[in-house]
Amino acid sequence: MSAGRLVAVSAAAVVLGACATTTQKYNWEKYDPALYSYYKNPTKLADLNQTLEAIIKSADTNKAQVPPGIYAEYGYLQLQAGNAAVAVSMFEQEKAHWPESRVFMDRMIKVASIPAPAAAAPAPSP
Repeated sequence: MSAGRLVAVSAAAVVLGACATTTQKYNWEKYDPALYSYYKNPTKLADLNQTLEAIIKSADTNKAQVPPGIYAEYGYLQLQAGNAAVAVSMFEQEKAHWPESRVFMDRMIKVASIPAPAAAAPAPSP
């Protein structure tokens, strides 16, 4: 290869490399800081919950794809809060958007579908 061709190919590579974009595929918003804050201080569960909800709403509004695991994590928080119907809906969304999570999400749906035990009635007084 001649020196002229080598210079031309190198210049083309540099020019094309400069055209690369640095956009992210998913919008994680403030997920990392909210999760870290929750791990450091579990009383900040509401902040994490709001962050996950905001990520989902933002993706829906912008017709973007929700990052992997966000539906599942939000569903799990809803399950812990006693909102089984919302949890199942989120697990179904995760399964639909991320088929590789199907086995795990099916198990989570099964767990969320188990009715909560009824509160025991107080024993009658003698």
